Amino acid sequence: MKKLLFIVMASVLLMSCKSDKDKTQDFVDMYNRSSGMIVNNKIKSTKATTSNPDQVDISVETEYEGSGMESDLVTSALPDLIGQAIRSEKLGKELFDRGVKFNLKVYGLNSKVILDKTIDNKNLPKDVDFKSIAAGEKPSNQQLNSILESFNKNLPIEDPSTGTKITSIKADAENNLVYTCEVPDSFKTALAIPGTEEAMKEAMLKSGQIKQVFSQTSVLGINHIKYLYTDKSGKVLKEITITKEEAM
Repeated sequence: MKKLLFIVMASVLLMSCKSDKDKTQDFVDMYNRSSGMIVNNKIKSTKATTSNPDQVDISVETEYEGSGMESDLVTSALPDLIGQAIRSEKLGKELFDRGVKFNLKVYGLNSKVILDKTIDNKNLPKDVDFKSIAAGEKPSNQQLNSILESFNKNLPIEDPSTGTKITSIKADAENNLVYTCEVPDSFKTALAIPGTEEAMKEAMLKSGQIKQVFSQTSVLGINHIKYLYTDKSGKVLKEITITKEEAM
């Protein structure tokens, strides 16, 4: 018992004696060890570096072109998502509280910088435990919607080729992912034709984008994705539901 107490006390004293520089470097090492957690078919890699105790530089290499709905949506949400992940770690929270700046650069195709932003701790949702989620614990409905708020605050985003706008991304009571899409008036007639939803669903599945969404959200426990197509007044014109089994 005395030996165990001595080990604990020594550990506490060792941590308290670490300099700010040591703690910042410890965070960088921890981030790089766990960087594979956010890698997918679009995000190739991420790395943290530090040149002084009060600054951490984070780079993210992606396959995004830097334009388009998906690119705009994901890259604009990354600062919040990475910021929440940093704060869910005790050491990351300590660095935030100390005023350390986390400078994020996201690179697209051909190493083009598509996002350059300093992560701000002040505006991050405070009820998401990314560490538990990474360990396999499914988020609650409140936590899931807090994560999705990082996307919602950058909406609406419009597809210039069709005029369709994504106006909301939420989780319903069953933790299904629900996209609300506003369509131009010219789409109303087409959406009213019987059987349109089957044709749209088939096109979505063939594109591969739905599979990507399920792959990227599998850790969140999402098994269904719903698309609500509305007119400008918010009236639902068509609803399409796709299951994980259909997409994968």
